[in-house]
Amino acid sequence: TSIGEYAFSGCTGLTSIDIPDSVTSIGYGAFSGCTGLTSIDIPDNVTDVACWAFEGCTGLTSMVIGTSVASINVGMSFSNSGLTSVVIREGVASIGNYAFEGCTGLTNVDIPDSVTSIGYGAFSGCSGLTSVKVPAAMTIIGDGAFSGLSGITSVVIPDSVTSIGNGAFSGCTGLTSVEFGAGLTSIGEYAFSGCTGLTSI
Repeated sequence: TSIGEYAFSGCTGLTSIDIPDSVTSIGYGAFSGCTGLTSIDIPDNVTDVACWAFEGCTGLTSMVIGTSVASINVGMSFSNSGLTSVVIREGVASIGNYAFEGCTGLTNVDIPDSVTSIGYGAFSGCSGLTSVKVPAAMTIIGDGAFSGLSGITSVVIPDSVTSIGNGAFSGCTGLTSVEFGAGLTSIGEYAFSGCTGLTSI
């Protein structure tokens, strides 16, 4: 039912893992430093992924995140991995701080409508992303959430979003147009700083 703390930490020769449906929690640092892992499929029954569970898994290229994981956060530590493909299943409620920071190989992420918030720096530096879909139920876009996404050209903010954080889209040099929703009440400092290509708001 659970994978304990540091269970497979430092197993650099581990290249694949099949997590059974009976597992509901993955412990602190469970797969930290497993540099040989190339893919992870977190089953729908998993509700809790502890801090740094996948820290240092630099070989990861694909990830599937099950429906019961409430939040994708820094605890999963996909930051700066080699991820090129991420599937976030419907049911995930939030993408936390720095979840995918620096994943330059990501070209597309489909954020399901169940997600209501995107945290600080969640996709910061993901320069390979060419499109961003902001879910219809989203209420908050955190500070620096999409900063440095030089490949995106347009963003549509749905009516549900009330706040865009500081520097949320800063440095998105390819961005040419932004459409704000009717529910927006605040735009943070430097939210679109350095968006040199922006011609339409």
